[in-house]
Amino acid sequence: MLFEEDLKSKMLNTLLSWWWVACFILLCLISYIYASKKKSDLHDYLSKRTAILMEIKDKALVEKEDLLLQINSQSDPLWVQMALMKGLGLVPEGQRKIHFKDQ
Repeated sequence: MLFEEDLKSKMLNTLLSWWWVACFILLCLISYIYASKKKSDLHDYLSKRTAILMEIKDKALVEKEDLLLQINSQSDPLWVQMALMKGLGLVPEGQRKIHFKDQ
């Protein structure tokens, strides 16, 4: 019985003298959980941002192709005529221009 009390006393003294190790381990665990959550949130944000930027890139590529087609077709006389009619409102000879009033 004396041996058991002596063992319990030694264990209690050991725990009391090494309490700071347990606190340090707990602090490390809390820091790890916090950093892991922060990293996960950042990953989610960057994934969404990447998806948005990919959409913007796709739209820009479509617009680029459209502009390249317009540039390449500027040597076509029919395209020039259509652009003048559409942009400046000019009408070829022999055709009438009709104006509609907005109400």
